[in-house]
Amino acid sequence: DDTHDQLVKVYLEYFEANEKFERRPSDRTKRAARRHLRTLIYLAKQRQDEIQATYNEVLQGYRQDQKWQKDK
Repeated sequence: DDTHDQLVKVYLEYFEANEKFERRPSDRTKRAARRHLRTLIYLAKQRQDEIQATYNEVLQGYRQDQKWQKDK
């Protein structure tokens, strides 16, 4: 799975854990929801880096090919 797919899976797990916490607040359900949120934060930062790297590669390709001048 790529990072995007992992993000979706973890979000769905978080959603379920949050529903359990909202229905029955307890230390256990709180910890589960917060654990999924930490994982979401980690994956979101990782995905941000991947998106930036992909953008930089595309931009570098445009600059090398001078494609940006052809699109005007």
